[in-house]
Amino acid sequence: MPDTTDHSCRETNIHLPQVPNVLLILGTDAAGKNYIADFIHQSLCDAGIAVEKREGWFSAPATGNVSSEKKSPFALLLEKMFLRTFPATKFFLPLLLTFLIKADLRRFRRQPGKLLVISHTGLRILAFYLGHIFRDQEAIRLPGHLDRALRAIPHVTGTQTIVLDISDHIRKKRIARRSRDGKIDNFDRYMADNEKRSERIEAYLVWLATKYLHAAIIENNDLSDEELAGAINLAFQKFSVPA
Repeated sequence: MPDTTDHSCRETNIHLPQVPNVLLILGTDAAGKNYIADFIHQSLCDAGIAVEKREGWFSAPATGNVSSEKKSPFALLLEKMFLRTFPATKFFLPLLLTFLIKADLRRFRRQPGKLLVISHTGLRILAFYLGHIFRDQEAIRLPGHLDRALRAIPHVTGTQTIVLDISDHIRKKRIARRSRDGKIDNFDRYMADNEKRSERIEAYLVWLATKYLHAAIIENNDLSDEELAGAINLAFQKFSVPA
């Protein structure tokens, strides 16, 4: 099996003990997923620990990308197509997502060392779907096949999960900066366009992460590196405490 470990390390003063063997980092657009993944990655590099990064799925190939702002034209086209077809296809999504999540788990293999998974396409699409179908969290009812697929994720992968929660004004500020830099994408625009909708989608992603993956929540509102290291270490401590 080829070595897919990321060797692109630089020296930092970051110290993050107790990094889980498999760590999933979830968040909506502009939540800071890639920054935190890079932050943890550098800490592991400093400690001489092998680490692999994947993006979007547990079974995805290794990636060296550190920013979602560098999406390919094809990826941007897929985003646009999804948003345009969503009203007509949304009711098929629970079945499709069940299939995709199960396929991802069947294909999942892990290299020796640590694994960082940046975002999860299935969970993000599901939160997007729920945010358009349900106005109230208590009203959410998932089909049994999808519920079972979600519950299988931590058992099959052994993942621990961090989910990022940010204030809407922070999201808008970050997206405005991306726009000025010419790095804005279709989902950025969509999330910035409607505050109540974007907050609902984010709340449902946090709900999914905590309910099914027992995630630790980090409020990532422009934290300093010291504050971020403290928040990450606190999350890792929660992972080590039996539920």
